[in-house]
Amino acid sequence: MRVHFLLGPAGSGKTWRCLEEIRTELKRSPDGPPLLLLAPKQATFQLERQLLDDPALAGYTRLQIVSFDRLAHWLLGTFSSVPELLDDEGRIMVLRALLAREQPALRVFRATARLPGFARQLSQLLREFQRHQMTPARLARLADRCTESTKLQDKLHDFHHLLRAYESWLAQAGIQDGDQLLDLATAFLRDPSGILLKGATPIAGLWLDGFAEMTPQEMDLLCALLPFCRTATLAFCLDPQA
Repeated sequence: MRVHFLLGPAGSGKTWRCLEEIRTELKRSPDGPPLLLLAPKQATFQLERQLLDDPALAGYTRLQIVSFDRLAHWLLGTFSSVPELLDDEGRIMVLRALLAREQPALRVFRATARLPGFARQLSQLLREFQRHQMTPARLARLADRCTESTKLQDKLHDFHHLLRAYESWLAQAGIQDGDQLLDLATAFLRDPSGILLKGATPIAGLWLDGFAEMTPQEMDLLCALLPFCRTATLAFCLDPQA
């Protein structure tokens, strides 16, 4: 595996360099192992248009231009199987039921647990917890250490209680939360008994561009994927002299 880092301020040509490398590889070999261009979701369509601005490149089949979510879905769909996932609306419905059931055990949110819109706000917060790998155990440890503010400690207690209840419901139902898809793909890549073995390189090339920051969940997936890539070019908006 060879990893190249492209460092430079915005407008220094990092995206152009990535696209040129991809065009060169597609022209050299239209068929072959997959190529991946990883970018923010809102940028994938524009990158596809920029790539095809070259009249010598009429189209392609090897390349996947994906966000992290689509990357995880592609990995599982290509090399394994995508499990049954609970979407946003399904999560909100489950949280409404859990809030009604767990209301007596809550400290701060007992009075607001059944108010309209609270389940949706809680759903958004749980999504952030999952993206930053904040487990019920970590929340419980934070609550134990937060002795200077009783209110904050009680909030952490409620979040711990609700997240644990939600994960327990998922386990009993035998389904996964949609925001756990990246974690599932990471676990698949790191499974020593899985289809993808260490040393195998089913992905010919990986390019990453356009990210101002990444969540711990995204970083974990990227680190798990790199050993399965023959080459990787990672572009970051950073002054190389800094």
